[in-house]
Amino acid sequence: MSDVKRSLLDMSPGGKTDDADEEPDDHVESNETFAEFCTRQAQNVVHFLVEDWFLSALLGIITAVLSVGMDVAIEVLQHAHVTFYDKMLAISSYLAFSQWVAHIVILTMFAAIFCQIVSKQAVGSGIPEVKVIMHGFKMENYLTTRTLVAKMVGLTLAMGGGLPIGKEGPFVHMGAIVATLLSKITSACQYSAFFSNEGREMEMLSSGCAVGIACTFSAPIGAVLYAIESTSKYFAVKNYWRGFLAATCSAIVFRCANFFVTAEQSGTITAFYQTRFPTDCFLVEELPIFLLLGFISGLMGSFFIFIHRQISIFRSKNRVYKLIFRNNFLAFTVFMAFVVGVLTFPNGLGRYFAGRLTFRETMADFFNNCTWVSNDSRRCPDTILTHWTGGSEGDVSIFTSLVLYYILYFVLVAICISINVPAGVFVPSFIIGAAGGRLMGETMVVLFPEGMRGPGGPPIHPGLYAVVGAAAYTGAVTHTLSVSVIICELTGQLSPILPVLIAMLMGNAVCKFLQPSIYESIIRVKKYPYLPDLPPSRVSVHTVKVEQLMVTDVIYITKDMTYREMKEILQLAPHLRSFPIVTDHENKILLGSVAKRYLTMLLRRHVLVNQQDSRNIGRMTPSEIFNTIRRTSMRLSRRSPSRRSNSSQTRENSVPETARSDAPSDQVEFVSERTISGNTLLSISPLHCPNNIPLQAVFTRPSSADLSKTETNADILLNRNIDLDEIAIDAAPFQLVLGSSLYKVHTLFSLLGLSHAYVTDCGKLVGVVGLKELRDAMANIYVRGAVAPVKPDRKLTSGTFLDMSHMNKDKLLNTPQTPPANGLSINMESPKFGNSLTVPPMAL
Repeated sequence: MSDVKRSLLDMSPGGKTDDADEEPDDHVESNETFAEFCTRQAQNVVHFLVEDWFLSALLGIITAVLSVGMDVAIEVLQHAHVTFYDKMLAISSYLAFSQWVAHIVILTMFAAIFCQIVSKQAVGSGIPEVKVIMHGFKMENYLTTRTLVAKMVGLTLAMGGGLPIGKEGPFVHMGAIVATLLSKITSACQYSAFFSNEGREMEMLSSGCAVGIACTFSAPIGAVLYAIESTSKYFAVKNYWRGFLAATCSAIVFRCANFFVTAEQSGTITAFYQTRFPTDCFLVEELPIFLLLGFISGLMGSFFIFIHRQISIFRSKNRVYKLIFRNNFLAFTVFMAFVVGVLTFPNGLGRYFAGRLTFRETMADFFNNCTWVSNDSRRCPDTILTHWTGGSEGDVSIFTSLVLYYILYFVLVAICISINVPAGVFVPSFIIGAAGGRLMGETMVVLFPEGMRGPGGPPIHPGLYAVVGAAAYTGAVTHTLSVSVIICELTGQLSPILPVLIAMLMGNAVCKFLQPSIYESIIRVKKYPYLPDLPPSRVSVHTVKVEQLMVTDVIYITKDMTYREMKEILQLAPHLRSFPIVTDHENKILLGSVAKRYLTMLLRRHVLVNQQDSRNIGRMTPSEIFNTIRRTSMRLSRRSPSRRSNSSQTRENSVPETARSDAPSDQVEFVSERTISGNTLLSISPLHCPNNIPLQAVFTRPSSADLSKTETNADILLNRNIDLDEIAIDAAPFQLVLGSSLYKVHTLFSLLGLSHAYVTDCGKLVGVVGLKELRDAMANIYVRGAVAPVKPDRKLTSGTFLDMSHMNKDKLLNTPQTPPANGLSINMESPKFGNSLTVPPMAL
């Protein structure tokens, strides 16, 4: 009734109507001159172009220029390799062998040394690290200018030397670095909230990943799709057009530069593999053959991932290997470069599988529309056959060459992508799959020389089988389907799309059932904090419940707890970053969650720390505390906190980070005034409550009278009940019920970017589950399915009253501390927790 009465009064003649409210605005608008109106609209247009278009286009252009420059350098080095070999061969075969091997060894050695000196983070593919960063964990020094320079120089030297590696993975990493640098540059622009948006950095990272693929293949559509599949679990559609814009600009610059600068020569795969397949290039009778090719590609892709993982584990654990190479970053890298040089020597074993050719030249031969075994008009020219028949003598069977090529590069690629140089796996997988497809295509020509329908029918095109094999094998290894789109853009034809999709779906299904993707396998080997995807068709993910995974012994805070009990809890659990708050020890109704820093501040406010322990802890003046807060505020304002996507960032506002600390777990953390970090007092803190700012508790300094009183009544102060009204409490932490399945828990953690969640039963706190529990349950999911992990012997929680007088302190303090529920451990020796991770160099 009050609302109705108010509306009637507003409509009355004496009342103030909406038109009257709008009159001042209309009056102000009418005072704006035409020049001011044009100026305001021009500023809006400029802001729109700069914020939404210019940065994305600049990202694509910069990355494309870097790619073209690297392609030119790689082509020069590879051409010099062959040219000097020919000159040395005219003098002596021994000089030719020495030159061939020395070229690979020296350039690979320089690449490894440069990466070791400038930035160790440049080693490897880069996609696994980008996946981890895209899922909310900041990895130190992985997105810096030093890493970009080391990645460019190291990749150029390694590929120019002749290692069987690709540039797709490193360029995804490079695109992400360029995007991050552009974000840092624009972070100084505070005229618009656009640049301080918490999701801006993640949007630029997503666009940078797409640009990296576009620079490799000049395929903007497939690049965006592949970037989504390889780096994101859940993708925000609003970032879609930014990725397409950046990839399109990159592809345009890349294609134009290749035309004007490098012509038709390039050291890596580009979009210039125009095939000439007829419209009826395959028959319905061939579809089962393509399905079989996809099945074989899936098996071989899963075997490749398994072999790569076993090689990495062997290098990290085998005593004989460690005794020979002694964990030296350079020894094994140089050794593998020497092995590659010896095996690919054109006058040696390389004569049997075209060891002289680069990946670009090999791909051109595989995709050729002619046949290698037929003697009719469809036979390939002698310039191609000499590569695969042992030279001018022609005494090597093409089947022997293809089998040797497939086996040798299958093993060499599995080893070379894990040595200490930048290396991608996409291009080598493409070549291996094309070799397998070409082998099956030539076999079909032998079995059906006149086609499957006999004389007068369409012939068999082995080049089509090479295209299908490349797509199926690469899709199986990377667990992506966007390779089919890349194939269409790469070949310039849509006619192979149906057999490509059939083989790729079969290969993906087989490999996903047997092994994770190559990127997730590398993440597991390096123990990065990443929650892997659930494989399809696993019934166990629906039968395993959260009550089988959760940690039931929960350390919690009660409303009637004393300061003495709270201090003992903080000392016994230094690895925890937040604690749940319950009503009492009996009912344990979950009331919320509180950050450890707030409890530390509360203890410092009411109990002098220097009276409670024997340590001399330096005291900070209020001015020092204010300066710390001001520096933290300025640092956070200059960067956009985008460790989560928009959806996960919203969740982060209500879910605190738990069980994370950079301090060693075997040390007891004594609360002090220095443990109060300024960012927990800011309004942008995930645990901060705007209506309850405890700044006064921090800045208030006890008087001398209070100090003397405290010294005499320390026990009385410790025995007082804590006052939770003075601190900010997260009243809505994320909760699960006991019946939640592993599938639902995994989906929620992946979608919202959670690190942990409390488990309640009718409001009663019964446990907590984190990333570590999920990862333990999925450790052997490809072999045994999802299995509830064995309950660890660790003290993450306590369901009983924590009384130090009735507990063995030595036993508790000496209990081995294991990573908490979120499982953010990336160091096998001394795990660290938190969003800021330091990844140790690994001899992989």
